[in-house]
Amino acid sequence: MKLTQLGTTKLLLGTAASLMMLAANAEAQEKIRFFTIFDATQVELWTPVIEAFEAANPEYEVELETVAGSGAAVYPDVLRTSMASGDPADVFFMWGGSIAQPFIDAGQVKELSAEYDAHGWNDRFPPWIRDRLSSDGKIYGVPYHARGMGIWYRKDMFEEFGLSEPASYEELEGMCQTLADNGKYCASFGGKFGWHTMRLVDYFLEDTCGAEVHDAINARTDTWDQPCVVEAFARLQKWVDNKWLVPDFLTVAPNDARMPMYLGDAAMVYEGPWFERVLAADEQDSSNFEFFLPPTPSGRYHAFPEQWMIPAGAANPTGAAVFVDWITDAENQVNWPATFAGSATIGVTPDCGEQPHGCKWAEILGSDRGTYPPTDQAFSKELIDSFFEAQDSVVAGRMTPEEAAALIQKRVEAAM
Repeated sequence: MKLTQLGTTKLLLGTAASLMMLAANAEAQEKIRFFTIFDATQVELWTPVIEAFEAANPEYEVELETVAGSGAAVYPDVLRTSMASGDPADVFFMWGGSIAQPFIDAGQVKELSAEYDAHGWNDRFPPWIRDRLSSDGKIYGVPYHARGMGIWYRKDMFEEFGLSEPASYEELEGMCQTLADNGKYCASFGGKFGWHTMRLVDYFLEDTCGAEVHDAINARTDTWDQPCVVEAFARLQKWVDNKWLVPDFLTVAPNDARMPMYLGDAAMVYEGPWFERVLAADEQDSSNFEFFLPPTPSGRYHAFPEQWMIPAGAANPTGAAVFVDWITDAENQVNWPATFAGSATIGVTPDCGEQPHGCKWAEILGSDRGTYPPTDQAFSKELIDSFFEAQDSVVAGRMTPEEAAALIQKRVEAAM
């Protein structure tokens, strides 16, 4: 296994083992550098996909580089460093929204209208996802996933304590208190990096502010320093003070937050469709887990697209486009359903017998139900750091809800 350092560990995919460098094909002439946030399980899932691509396209060798486990807290900075050094990958994973926007604004990613026409991508993906990945009428990304997020729970704990999926926030609070009264935590979060805790705060904001105001504060057309934001942070403080959350979670990695749930100490976690794969990898009985969309008056839920982007300075943009075309083709994706669970490609759906939760998510994501983005896809990197600072300070008791709302607005105004 070959390891190098690039901000965090870079893992090079291999054929002999999931984390070893691919042996160069004797006939390979062009390298395609493929940069992602895949963890070890995902690397293992992608190994046969990349091997099949290379077998079908022997003129290419794919080198997988990954920064795993940090989410949007570290990965974009690593990308910026590689681009600033003049040595970017040929194709890379990216979320949508404001996380991708700085790369577009800086001219660091390729506009892909020509590739969409050449490869027939306009008919491959749902229009709403293409629209979410466009900026000023131009398209810069190729859809990878359509993602939603909800609250996953242990069915046996719900049954033991007479709980059912809540129809309102007030019912959810009542469930949390019932669990606390019985010596259990309501939910487990990993506060390291900020984005896992953010999911809960986002839900509170959607419920306290409503859809119109939530969208407006995300767009910075309305102030964050207002009562509904204060109320959302007050809820976060309440969940900590009432011991509804597993304590001391600010330094816990999001992946490690699953353990209290697995051990039966906590009933819920806030995750997306990928959690079904995680349960299988962690040798959990997925039939003992279910999820619900956190209830709000708007009926909206967390959702976001993920995409593949090609740097403007890529050494092999043509090979990158060939690779992206191959991995987003429905005829190829159906051969690896676990790898492409949650695919944004039209016609790719999970096997409901094998992935019942994935089927449920596919139905939700394919509906016309409203969505709201995670704050880290609505804010710039600098502003989301301020958001994380505010929420973490409330959790730690260093800041009141009022001070948290005022801090975010102060930073928004400073960035204008």
